[in-house]
Amino acid sequence: MPPFLRLIGFFVAVVVLMNVLRQVPGIGGLFHGFFAFWIVAILLSAALSRLSKAGLERHKYARQVRELGTVESPHNQGKLGSLLLASGRAKRAIPHLERAVAGDPETVEWHYRLGLALLRAGRAKDACVELGRVLELDDEYGYGAVQLRAAEAALIMGDAQAALTRLAVFERNHGPRPESAYWRGVAHKQAGDRAAAKQAFGEVSHLASEGARYQGSENRRWIARAAWSRWF
Repeated sequence: MPPFLRLIGFFVAVVVLMNVLRQVPGIGGLFHGFFAFWIVAILLSAALSRLSKAGLERHKYARQVRELGTVESPHNQGKLGSLLLASGRAKRAIPHLERAVAGDPETVEWHYRLGLALLRAGRAKDACVELGRVLELDDEYGYGAVQLRAAEAALIMGDAQAALTRLAVFERNHGPRPESAYWRGVAHKQAGDRAAAKQAFGEVSHLASEGARYQGSENRRWIARAAWSRWF
């Protein structure tokens, strides 16, 4: 479509949207005049930009899935499984990661990704087994992330002591983090030690305040979870 037609279509869409918004009770009176027109135009432009970006991301994702799925090598299967896992499709990722592990059992990444996929798919018992293999191969994999995921899986299985053991190793090697303190609180709470649990949950905010700025959004999640778990 020629650029000038797209521009005309955009302004027509702005006018239509303004007319729709004028019918909304309580706020309709705000959408009159030149200033309101440009506000709506800016908002519509931002929305279309986000939709376009999301569409491009979906297209890129679909292309990567097709390309990786064409070759049955362990490496490609592992990458495909990892891609599916990262996009929230843990159950779909499992068979690809299982093939990667079967074909390349020495690559720790495939064992870790499979353990994580099993955990996210609600198969904590199987996740414990797979993460246990990762711990045997490299107990510091992912800068200690395997210890945290093994602790999480152990807690789902009701094994608070195993979780505390994993968390102790992580904090010994890397120091306490908001996430490790949170899981430590959950483990103590599960074990019936409410005083230790409350103390651990209380550490989360302090540790988050000392964290790097880029970790802010992630740390706020652990603060919120700790606050809820501390009182409920």
